[in-house]
Amino acid sequence: MSKRRLIPLAMFVFLLVAALSSFARLAEAQTDQLQYVVTYVEFKPADTKAGERVLDDLASQALASVGVIRFDVLHQVDRRNFFALFEIWSSAETLAAFESSSATQAILTQLAPLLEAPLDERDGNLLAGTVNSRGRHAESRQIFVITHVDIDPQFVDQALPVLDTFVSDSASDPGVQSFALLSQTGTTNHFQLIEVFANQQAFDAHVSA
Repeated sequence: MSKRRLIPLAMFVFLLVAALSSFARLAEAQTDQLQYVVTYVEFKPADTKAGERVLDDLASQALASVGVIRFDVLHQVDRRNFFALFEIWSSAETLAAFESSSATQAILTQLAPLLEAPLDERDGNLLAGTVNSRGRHAESRQIFVITHVDIDPQFVDQALPVLDTFVSDSASDPGVQSFALLSQTGTTNHFQLIEVFANQQAFDAHVSA
């Protein structure tokens, strides 16, 4: 019976593309109103380099937009044509304004023919843990782990305290820079774990523990 209660996980390990990332005064923002976004990006293998350049343009546009707090472009370690965007906005309204702007739409139009699959955007809110401040240029060895957590709907109430404990216990592990649990808007049994490690060694030690 216990196996039927396991939480399906899809874990993706990313390297931060430091040149395309920024952080701006998260501690001063109203954390209960922040809009978090994880977007999975899969390019056609032959168009990966071109796609990365377009993501650079998208990041530049985001960082010039009102309400942006964080915009990270991440490159998956084991699949070179897979990327992820991790964003924090001051509100759902500022995110919507960015996405609907003519400049952003023009960039997304350039991006579309390069994609192997449509952009997979998952908006949410912070439930547990923190995303800590860091400088504009993070170390190239920094490891992001984004884990999609899909809980059987009938066990959500049982699973959430377990996830909350996991987040709070993991935050103190050596080399952990951020550890947070996000909800997924509109899908009450789907969540995202956001983990940031100083380097591969810190990630490996956490997994072993």
